[in-house]
Amino acid sequence: MPQLLAHIIEPTERRRMHRRTLRLDVAAQTAAAEALVVIRNLSRTGLLIETGAGVQVGETFILVLPEAGATPARVVRGDGRIFGCEFLSPIPASTISAALLKTAPEAGTDPAPAGAETRTDGASGARGAFHPFLFAALTTAFTAAVLLFIVALASLTFS
Repeated sequence: MPQLLAHIIEPTERRRMHRRTLRLDVAAQTAAAEALVVIRNLSRTGLLIETGAGVQVGETFILVLPEAGATPARVVRGDGRIFGCEFLSPIPASTISAALLKTAPEAGTDPAPAGAETRTDGASGARGAFHPFLFAALTTAFTAAVLLFIVALASLTFS
């Protein structure tokens, strides 16, 4: 009987979800401070960010994502200013689509569409610039929702 030879090829990409490459500036709230982070890639289960904020591996923070609002994520690895993070629960595909639509244009293209609001701080109002009041409101709403969920869960457990 002839021998059969097989060659098994290990996939080089071991991520569970396909990541989309982008460049999107969003607000983030760590335990210590508010910061602006740049999302470099995004999937339903995680993202790669760049920031100068002092985040640590294992730290949980909240990002303000398009269409999703305040979204908690945990840092799982870091290298200098680049951090790999996972969401505490998967985000909807619509959030990824919205983020891609808000992505900054590539180098060499017009930095702002015609009629876009021009700001003195260099940010464009058309790209969802950092708004501290909006961020604080979304963070408060998210915290209230989590607390209500815990109270409802506790009342079901003890009844």
